Amino acid sequence: MSNLESSNSLNRVVRKRYALEFIQQVIGVYNSGVYATIEECAIAYGVHKKTLSGWLDRYRKNSVSDSLQQQTEISRLKKELSQAKMELEILKKASIYFASQAR
Repeated sequence: MSNLESSNSLNRVVRKRYALEFIQQVIGVYNSGVYATIEECAIAYGVHKKTLSGWLDRYRKNSVSDSLQQQTEISRLKKELSQAKMELEILKKASIYFASQAR
């Protein structure tokens, strides 16, 4: 192995992996307002501030996506409920009509 090859292998960046529970905990603590800045929170938990910023960005994007999906689901359920109420009213009127015809 030449000197160039050995120096390249030494310069590799090793990325540290964090458990999902740890990431969620750090995001939760930061969002609770315990720390005034991302940097303070990152230092307290021993992560780089860019790492924490990345986690927060992904969390916010997922939150917006989840919120949009929830709003879509709520809208669909409201339409479904409205339809069910209308059908119930029709059935009530039909039962009254047929009950009066049976007499």
